[in-house]
Amino acid sequence: MSEELQSASGDATGATADRRTAVDGRCGHTHEASAVTGVGGVCCWRPVWGDTGRCIWHADVAQKPSRELEDSAPSVGERLDGAIFRDVELSGADWTAGLTATDARFVNCNLEETDLSGADLRYSHFEGVDAQGVNLRGANLEHAEFDRTDLRGADLCAARLHYAVFDNARIAEETTFGKNVVYEKELFEYDDDRRIASLDVVRPRDHDEKRLDRYEAAHWTYSELQRLAEDNGLTEASRDYYKKRKDVRRREAWEFGPYSRALAQEAWRWTTGYGANPWRVIATSLLVIVLCGVLFPFVGGIQEAANGTTITYSVSNPDASRLQFLLFAVFFRSLYFSTVTFATLGYGDIEPVGNIARAIAGTEALLGQLLMALLVFVLTRNVTWSE
Repeated sequence: MSEELQSASGDATGATADRRTAVDGRCGHTHEASAVTGVGGVCCWRPVWGDTGRCIWHADVAQKPSRELEDSAPSVGERLDGAIFRDVELSGADWTAGLTATDARFVNCNLEETDLSGADLRYSHFEGVDAQGVNLRGANLEHAEFDRTDLRGADLCAARLHYAVFDNARIAEETTFGKNVVYEKELFEYDDDRRIASLDVVRPRDHDEKRLDRYEAAHWTYSELQRLAEDNGLTEASRDYYKKRKDVRRREAWEFGPYSRALAQEAWRWTTGYGANPWRVIATSLLVIVLCGVLFPFVGGIQEAANGTTITYSVSNPDASRLQFLLFAVFFRSLYFSTVTFATLGYGDIEPVGNIARAIAGTEALLGQLLMALLVFVLTRNVTWSE
């Protein structure tokens, strides 16, 4: 049995390499953490647990006693890189807060209500884990994998999730990721540093590189959360993450260019809510109709043929005392013409007067076709989202 356990614990996983030390009674598990930023390799010098040939953390044994794990809890700063938790009962544990265990494996564990806040679990793998209500607030989960993990009611506010992958993971409306992902919050904090520019002080190049990295991390995280919400049927959450992902790209374009893309995204934001808000399209359409209706009387006016006579509705050199009356008199007729032009109905009973009025009418007709097409697109997209 001892040889079997030693053989099982000797299988290398990810960045973990297996090597025995020359000192008997010590674990000797070596973890090569070259892929993990900010940490180096570490060799476990803990006492061997039972006849496993490894310490209690690195022994690949199922159902390790939770009491013994708690009694062997690491001190502050002590690392458990490559630790193995297989079929372990850790529900409600609080000694796990702040745990440093990169490249750890959690397989078929019970982590209900477990406190893993502030833990460093980069490159860790969660498979078949019941993590309902788990506290992962402020945890570093970059490059972690969640396979068939139940995260309903979990708290992942301020958790670092760049390159974290959720495969068949379950979440619910009670699962919280915070209003903004941590990378975007860091960008908000870094925005204060931009005041340096007003003092004509050049920011270091690595400052911009760090900001670009955080823009990319925020965009990637929102994209993964959007997919996760879609997989779990959380339509509103998916739509919200989509908008935030687009908003990150817009802000990045304004800061680092190209400005043509920033302008395009700004227009897409205000007119359609990034293609997700039909009411913004309707409001934009009404604004165009009203604006053109107000402009026509001041740029040549409009004329209507009725009963063999031609009536021109315009405001030329208006007297300030009569301006309100004149606008009231011609506004409804001008608004009618603007609505017909926007909808490209073309009744022909009213036509613009002068080149400027004709140019505005032509532009309004083009905008009308574009906005009507956008409205159909956004409505269709919202129906697809709600299915």
